[in-house]
Amino acid sequence: MAEMEILKTILARLDNIEANMVGGGAGGGGGGGGGGDSAELPRSIKAFDAYVVESVDPFVAACDKLGGDAANLGKLVKEAWLEMRAVLHKATACKEPAQAALGPVLGGVVAKMKEVSNAVQRNEWEKHAKTCAEGVQCLNWLVVKPAPRDFIENYIGGSDYWANNIRKEYKTSNPDQIAFCNTFKKMLQDLMVYVKEHHTTGVAWNPRGVDVAEFSGEAAAPAAAKKEAPKVAAKTSGGGDKAGLFASLSKGGEITSGLKTVTKDQQTWRKEFNDKDAKPVVVKKAPVPRAAEKPKGTAKNQFNPNGSKWEVEYQSADAGPITITISDKKETVYILGCIGANITVSGKCKSIILDSCKKTQVHFDACFASCEVVNSQRVQLFCREKVTSVAIDKTDGIIVHLPATSLDSEVVASKSSEMNLSWIGADGEPVEKPIPEQYIHRIDAKGNVTADVSDLYA
Repeated sequence: MAEMEILKTILARLDNIEANMVGGGAGGGGGGGGGGDSAELPRSIKAFDAYVVESVDPFVAACDKLGGDAANLGKLVKEAWLEMRAVLHKATACKEPAQAALGPVLGGVVAKMKEVSNAVQRNEWEKHAKTCAEGVQCLNWLVVKPAPRDFIENYIGGSDYWANNIRKEYKTSNPDQIAFCNTFKKMLQDLMVYVKEHHTTGVAWNPRGVDVAEFSGEAAAPAAAKKEAPKVAAKTSGGGDKAGLFASLSKGGEITSGLKTVTKDQQTWRKEFNDKDAKPVVVKKAPVPRAAEKPKGTAKNQFNPNGSKWEVEYQSADAGPITITISDKKETVYILGCIGANITVSGKCKSIILDSCKKTQVHFDACFASCEVVNSQRVQLFCREKVTSVAIDKTDGIIVHLPATSLDSEVVASKSSEMNLSWIGADGEPVEKPIPEQYIHRIDAKGNVTADVSDLYA
């Protein structure tokens, strides 16, 4: 029994030495960010770290199990969530910055969101990438007030549309594919729970904190899992051996200073390896990534009093989230030539026109006249309250998200494809269905041409 107690003591001492060597200066460094000790972190950040372990890490594990491009998607999504954590940690120590100063604060989040969007390729992982690209847009909740939780919920339906396609394909053949879909959805749902509890009306900035420009601390990284201590065989015969062992353990990081350095000529594996028999390694050239498409005009975001019109032109993802505040319901919003932009229209306006845009998302409260989309590709409209009608013309790829208060909206479409309507069903689950593109035409007895929706949409 005495020998077991000595072994337990040795293992405990090794744990302390390893913790000091691995932790380094993380616990006692300067700066305002604090160290690796979770006890020094604000309550909201501790809760976020717990959320990452319970919800984000299982998704990353599901991606790693699938391998291929899915593993890279899991890595990018985890990095995006950690960038969000850095912003939230900064908010606990800083006053809320002005709208113009938010760009640098959110730079890391925007960059990671862009990386996830650029990961979409025409291959077997396209649906997985689109699932992540849609869902990761929910990180824009960082600039949404006063209902960021509802904002996140809007993106669950969009991402689940692609995830459902994966579920249909692998429902009975590959449970790992189903795990990818389920863990991603749970990650977004649990983020809604976290935001509702800790950032109910928007990111909780510190009114007594410093200005963002003065903040120099780094967000403490989430605590890593503790490594298992190596097992040590100890001599128990004789007090001198025990004393020498404990004296060595007390040296800490200097315990390895007495080890002998093995030179190249002493490494036996070099003699066994024959360079003449080695086959030349063929290095494959990595594919050159395509440069992200940029708007072709000068960026503009201004209000034109002539005609009471907001003009938002040639914005990109690099500009970060754009918010337009409507002061008069007679005002209109004209959005032109934007690529990858995320635009929020706060307040009730007369109309919104989206012209020649790509991968752009528009969130708005209410439109009294209509919302028009023309000559655009892969865009999304999110209505929070009411829109009378939506007109879609010469557009390829659009999802119109409608709330329960606007299910009677009219949608007029022409010369367009890949159109979908999304809403919350009676059971509380999101529903997404396509707008018909195929019709059956006949000449009736009166000489009129009739049009019936194809059975494909039944």
